Amino acid sequence: LAGCGSNTSSDVDFAETAVAESFVSDDELIDEAIKIVEGAGPSSPSPPPMQGIQTLLSYADSDAPSVKANFWLGKFGVQSEQFEKAKARFLKVLEIDPKHNEAFLNLLTLYVNTEDFNAAAKLYRKYPALKSDSSMTKDLEKIINRLESNISVVSGPNE
Repeated sequence: LAGCGSNTSSDVDFAETAVAESFVSDDELIDEAIKIVEGAGPSSPSPPPMQGIQTLLSYADSDAPSVKANFWLGKFGVQSEQFEKAKARFLKVLEIDPKHNEAFLNLLTLYVNTEDFNAAAKLYRKYPALKSDSSMTKDLEKIINRLESNISVVSGPNE
């Protein structure tokens, strides 16, 4: 009865893999997906970037949306010049976590770079809690004030 109760090598490997995977956190899987998109995936050759995007999408669009996955989809949207998708992702991050400074700054920068100055000024005024006493915030304040004065000049006093 040498074969009774014995495991084949593949059975053991599968069981070890299943146990190891059960200890991988969502955050670690998101980190791996980010690396794949950036071309630094765990295996060689790296999987195609869309594999990482699909993983991020599954976490971003789940019943409990991941802030991190949405944020990185926004960053990758900017890199691929999919600005509307990037805006939506950064807005989602701010909806989930209104104090997410990086999403705020990325969205503000995106609005300015796409010359959506009204949206930039509105965003800046909507999230005053994200402002600090840093020199960057003071510079942003000057830029927003200049943008708002330009907006009122362009749109006129009756609009």
